[in-house]
Amino acid sequence: MTSITTGRLRAWVGEVSGDAAVSELDGRWVEFSQIETPVATLFGAFDTGKSSILRRLLVDAGQEVPDWVTISARHETFDNHLVEFSGVSIRDTPGLSPQGADLRSLENSRVARDSLGLTDVLLVTLNPQLPTGERDELLEVLAEDWPAGGVWFLISRADEGGVDPTLDPTSFLAWGERKRTELRESLRLDDAAPIHVIVPDYGQLGAFDPEPEPGTWDMSRGWDGIDRLQAALSELRGASMTRFREAAEDRYWRRVVESEIGGVRNELADLVTARDTAMSSIEKRDALQRRVYTLRDAAQASVEGTTEAAVLRMISAPSIDASAIQNVVDPLLEEWWDDQQAEIARIRQDTLRTFDHQRQGRAWATFESLYSTDAQPASDGSPAKQMFTPRFEKLGRKAVEGLKAADEVRAASRKVKKPAGAVAEAADTAKSGMDLGQFAGIGAAALPFVIELAGVIEDVVQSSIDKAHQRARRQQLESEVTRIAKDAARKAMKELSVDLSLLTEDISAQTIGEQELTALESAVESATDVIARGDALLGRASTLIRLR
Repeated sequence: MTSITTGRLRAWVGEVSGDAAVSELDGRWVEFSQIETPVATLFGAFDTGKSSILRRLLVDAGQEVPDWVTISARHETFDNHLVEFSGVSIRDTPGLSPQGADLRSLENSRVARDSLGLTDVLLVTLNPQLPTGERDELLEVLAEDWPAGGVWFLISRADEGGVDPTLDPTSFLAWGERKRTELRESLRLDDAAPIHVIVPDYGQLGAFDPEPEPGTWDMSRGWDGIDRLQAALSELRGASMTRFREAAEDRYWRRVVESEIGGVRNELADLVTARDTAMSSIEKRDALQRRVYTLRDAAQASVEGTTEAAVLRMISAPSIDASAIQNVVDPLLEEWWDDQQAEIARIRQDTLRTFDHQRQGRAWATFESLYSTDAQPASDGSPAKQMFTPRFEKLGRKAVEGLKAADEVRAASRKVKKPAGAVAEAADTAKSGMDLGQFAGIGAAALPFVIELAGVIEDVVQSSIDKAHQRARRQQLESEVTRIAKDAARKAMKELSVDLSLLTEDISAQTIGEQELTALESAVESATDVIARGDALLGRASTLIRLR
């Protein structure tokens, strides 16, 4: 491994997790690198005899067995433990549970995997049945950077394989060779891979003895394979460990990057959900606001048509006075106003229904939980918890800016007034907002022009000049009456525009803003890019699809 490779891996981790995380990771590596003895790590599924092997090695070497070495068929080892034996440091790890879903199994597997980057030699322990549920994971482990002789295989508890070594030692040796062949084929191992067939505790003679002696296993020592394993481990003391440590450092940082990528992928999934939720909310907002704009245009055309109808009625009315004109105008404008308020009520109801439905969905729950996790202080008054794990704090700070609109959304949902009952009832309530008395002046203003207009009778005019003059005067009067009526229409639209603006604001308050959506899109793009570059550092093609 080159320092350039290490530098790129560390730089990527620093970008995702920050300098503090890199310093902590550096500290873990330095702590391991300062161990002067070769480090061999027992690694395998639970109940493959890891603790039994370690106990046997320590007892045979005349060393005290630590209290944490426990022997049973259950999950008994929950942490990494390191003990020196004959100039070699042996690490015991919790048993793997690749298919386990409970918290203890998941944690045990995590602790065991963390040791893969902090060891010189890996001692893979297997039952006589060889790898089953853990086979795929072992293949992935073997695909990492291991120098020749860096992975050993221990087929443990071989006396449980169906051949009793005390009754038929020849068949037992033949069985062991067959198992070696099966294992090489199963894991695609080359012929040089060390495979030890061992029986660490024949008949479990020492399993329940709190202080066993080396003599406990004298009867099995000639064929149980432990002496050969001890000798192989002792040979590590005189071997140069430079290439083993260099490979370990490479694995260490690669596994860190792999773990970080997994975390970022999870966070990306939540970011995409938040972004899509915001986008959907904005699309709903735009659709509802288009209805408001359509209503405004239709109301404009409708009120203008109403005033034109009023002009015609006034001109053709048999009795012309201010009261008569008002009696024509008021019902028309009132009917127009009621129609617009009813449509406003319908849009408001649809707005509430649309966004209430969205808030009830799982995507909105994810969206709000992301924001609330970051924004809400703890009950004890401690600082607010970050939305993202520390490894992606930079992106978390960036993305949370795109989630702050959630507070506004919740506030808006409480502030928006729901219509009281049916649309018609809502319209009746809303119409009181318009003071129809403000249009009473239309009758007084138009009356002189209408009276004069009614007196212009072209048939009694003899001269063509007088006829032309009266026609011009009639057009002038009609224009004046129309102007007065349209002025009333403008006032009505101005009043209605207040309600339409409030409705538009209410709709906008239900959604995430454009700037917030842009921030979320940027966060999604950043996370996608980070993952792609991390995959490239690990020498693999990214499986992520660039998301818009």
